[in-house]
Amino acid sequence: MKSDQTHDLRERAYSGDPQAQYQLAYHLSSRRNATKYRKESLDLLNAAAKQGNLDAQYALGNLYGRGIGVRKNFKVAYAYLQSAAKQGHPLAQYELADALERGEGTKKDPTQAIRWYRKAADQGDADAQSELGRCYFYGIGTRRDYEKAVYWYRKAAKAGKADAQYGLGYCYEHGDGVARNKKLAIQWYQAAANQHP
Repeated sequence: MKSDQTHDLRERAYSGDPQAQYQLAYHLSSRRNATKYRKESLDLLNAAAKQGNLDAQYALGNLYGRGIGVRKNFKVAYAYLQSAAKQGHPLAQYELADALERGEGTKKDPTQAIRWYRKAADQGDADAQSELGRCYFYGIGTRRDYEKAVYWYRKAAKAGKADAQYGLGYCYEHGDGVARNKKLAIQWYQAAANQHP
């Protein structure tokens, strides 16, 4: 980013523009000496999140959940992710589902995890589609349903998710939710294997 663009962005951010605050925080955290700007970045993200910026809420949820630049705190992470997820942020919905499935920052609730994976999956999030396939395949938070597992695995597999490609290959190999098809099983197994040479 050029210095005049950075100056303009900084001016808008410190005038209270939540999108500019988020963008400046992102810009500062991606610089070579990002640790020098860590406090300023966090302050900007907090300011943007308080004004309802979903990307800032999602970013803070991730930072607190992973302990990046802040002390790891699953409860704080959960609160930020929940706020962004409820407003339709698909990545936050996926992360919230993961937190619910694992019980990080909240009580373990696989049934609610399925609900949030589904919201993210319906918006095209391939990670959520893959996880939804896994949940239907194993009956996590829902009854086991191989046909639904295949449906979600296929969506994620076509988007390039190796876990879903493997899961779909397995379904074709064993006839779970789909007619057995050795050729398709090998094709999907190979697609997954090609991503991890």
